[in-house]
Amino acid sequence: MFFYRNKHQSGFTLIELVMVIVIMGVLSVFAVSKFNRNAFDVVAASGELVQAIRYAQDKSMSHSGAVNYQIDITGTGYTVTQGGVDIVHPIDGTLGYTKTWTDITLDTSATIIFNAYGDPGLGSPVTITLSKGSNSDSVTVEDVTGFTR
Repeated sequence: MFFYRNKHQSGFTLIELVMVIVIMGVLSVFAVSKFNRNAFDVVAASGELVQAIRYAQDKSMSHSGAVNYQIDITGTGYTVTQGGVDIVHPIDGTLGYTKTWTDITLDTSATIIFNAYGDPGLGSPVTITLSKGSNSDSVTVEDVTGFTR
């Protein structure tokens, strides 16, 4: 019995498929080692700081100026208070809206107090740089509008 191979048949041999899988495995080992966890941590921390600043601004505007909320920024974190008094954390319900990082540093210490219009009354924009290792990210609070980015 003879089997004839059609000239139009095509495909990959098992050896070719195994070689491709081995090469992809070796490349993935190198690719994973290039990911830097510090960069992700800094971006996440700056996003968390932006949300805390916006929360303080929003709460000040929603109380029509009767109560001013503020955020105290230190070299290792921040605290959101209502006129200097601790507030309940909006997510977990515990007393004290405070965040302290052990491995991330902030280059600026500042107290930002928002009025009923959301104006931080800074006189000029404030830029806070967060860093971990060689990675950094910055958060800027604009004067007058209080826009935070």
